[in-house]
Amino acid sequence: MARIAYNDMTELAPELAEEFAKRPPANIYRMLANGGSAALGFLKMGGALRFNGALTPMARELVILRTGSLCEAAYELDHHEAIARDIGMAEDKIRAAIGDGTGAAAFDGFEAALLRFTDEVVLDGKASETAFAALAEYYAPEELIETTLLIGFYMMTSRFLQTFDMDLDEH
Repeated sequence: MARIAYNDMTELAPELAEEFAKRPPANIYRMLANGGSAALGFLKMGGALRFNGALTPMARELVILRTGSLCEAAYELDHHEAIARDIGMAEDKIRAAIGDGTGAAAFDGFEAALLRFTDEVVLDGKASETAFAALAEYYAPEELIETTLLIGFYMMTSRFLQTFDMDLDEH
């Protein structure tokens, strides 16, 4: 059960109401609506990373699934497992991303490098020279930066979800 009440979404500032109108009526947004201008910045960054980024949807969802798994964020995984399926990610990759990670046979060289990079950023605070160089074999600077920002954003999101004990949404 959530630690504070979800917002009823009826008395929002116009700019915030406009941002929420672009999204489904999920608990994360109903909780974020309590955050005022901080919520607006969160929504804009999340939207930029999810919908206007340079990463492919498959790469993006692998990073989000792995980050959510390492952060033990059940709400995040619940939503992004469904998104991964919707974009056509194979079930063995979904299961491995939230389980085995980089050791899974389901991943090609690029995916293994992406997941190792993600693991190190989440668990160690930064990627090692080896993990950075391995991902840089596939990615230009823009993609390396976006990947790092995506990991950080979903670490923050995971902590938000856990701190407020977010209830899972009904699908």
